[in-house]
Amino acid sequence: MKRARLFTPGPTAVPDEVLAALGRPLVHHRTQAFGDALTEVMCDLQYIMQTQNPVVVLSSSGSGGMEACVVNLTAPGEKVIVTELGKFSNRWREMAQTYGVEVVSVSAEWGHAVTPDQVAAAFTAHPDATALLTIHSETSTGVLQDVEAFAQIAHRHDALIVVDGITSVGCHDVRTDEWGLDAVVGGSQKGVMTPPGLAYVSLSPAAIQKMEGRRHASYYFDLVKAVKSAGKADTPYTPAIPLVFGLQAALRMMREEGLENVIARHAANAGAVRAAVSAMGLSMLAETPSNATTAVLIPDGRAGDITKKMEHEHGVKIAGGQQHLNGHIVRLGHLGFYNAADMLTLVTAFETVCHELGLVDARGPGVEALGAAYGGGA
Repeated sequence: MKRARLFTPGPTAVPDEVLAALGRPLVHHRTQAFGDALTEVMCDLQYIMQTQNPVVVLSSSGSGGMEACVVNLTAPGEKVIVTELGKFSNRWREMAQTYGVEVVSVSAEWGHAVTPDQVAAAFTAHPDATALLTIHSETSTGVLQDVEAFAQIAHRHDALIVVDGITSVGCHDVRTDEWGLDAVVGGSQKGVMTPPGLAYVSLSPAAIQKMEGRRHASYYFDLVKAVKSAGKADTPYTPAIPLVFGLQAALRMMREEGLENVIARHAANAGAVRAAVSAMGLSMLAETPSNATTAVLIPDGRAGDITKKMEHEHGVKIAGGQQHLNGHIVRLGHLGFYNAADMLTLVTAFETVCHELGLVDARGPGVEALGAAYGGGA
């Protein structure tokens, strides 16, 4: 078995610079050295999230950041609207119900986005809803949603908008302040090229005001404490110190590349992969595709054969489908530290395996289309 290269939508590939930072000598978290690193990380997260709002860093997965938002931005007995279009967007409903929040679900078939008209109709029918919990990039289906339009609707109804941006931050344009997003959640193992273990959350003045009023009881995930500590270059509890150093290195790389270039690179990689898939004669699941991952429909329920063969014979690790899509799609990841040469590795292995399994007629059209998408060569 070859050592697998990650082309999943998370965890994503980690650059050498980040790996080196993870191995730095450990420091105490109540020191100037760690405080300086945390301050830099929070400022750079504001840069990639395009916000002047506070961004707090939590030692948890992205799901921990989502739960922190539910705990702090809702109260027992309140009503929220949730967009559901895949496994990870459904998590908002599950979390809210766990905390006794009434949920109004607005659903779309997997592979499709919820429309602004659906969201507007939900708020009209439920004017007492206090928040919209939604997702920007649905990782399980590769769908991108129009959260800018959603925000306008939520604010017209005096509701907060809380966004799972876990696979869109660092990949897509996420204009937190311009679009009026009250809370945006991210995760370290996605576009910011760091191992799993950190979540980060941006919080608008309206969100902070809501947190300071009535909300659920919380201890570890108390974001009021987190915001106050962040203002002093600190965290309420012991942070994942090495991961903060790793994130510091990753965000420095992104600043050096420039946010516009980071977004453009993701768009180019995603567009090239989609061109390759189409040239192979395969179809894609997402109606409005995200640049984080391409979900490809696989005939005869043979997606598992592809993922196993790619990993064991080519050392290329991709993801399969979730729940009822298991066996029916593969997800080709291009989120994070990837360039055209990496996409060539991915598409070559994918096309080779699909041909060997009899799922496509020929080898070569996908790779050729990939090269053409990059202007002549990958």
